Amino acid sequence: MSIRVKHGENRVPITQQVEYPATFHFRVIAEASTCSEPLLAAVLTAFRVVEPLSASRTSSQGRYHAYSVSVVMQTPDELRALDAALKRVPGVRMVL
Repeated sequence: MSIRVKHGENRVPITQQVEYPATFHFRVIAEASTCSEPLLAAVLTAFRVVEPLSASRTSSQGRYHAYSVSVVMQTPDELRALDAALKRVPGVRMVL
């Protein structure tokens, strides 16, 4: 991953490396009518959760719920696997 930092008019690329194992904090945005918290929790059982899944916000019209969770990832492949597994849950719109 590279990040561009603006110094005056020049942009300097900075390489940032993630050292594993690392704790990642996720926000899952899901449709309120389709997605259920137990389905999300079931997906997370295969991973090392350090802060349990919790409902954090509901959209102003009540159509979407946001959930937060923190997970320790051992490898980049494990990170991709969790992202893919969460996105397969019916009703999940975004994993941030």
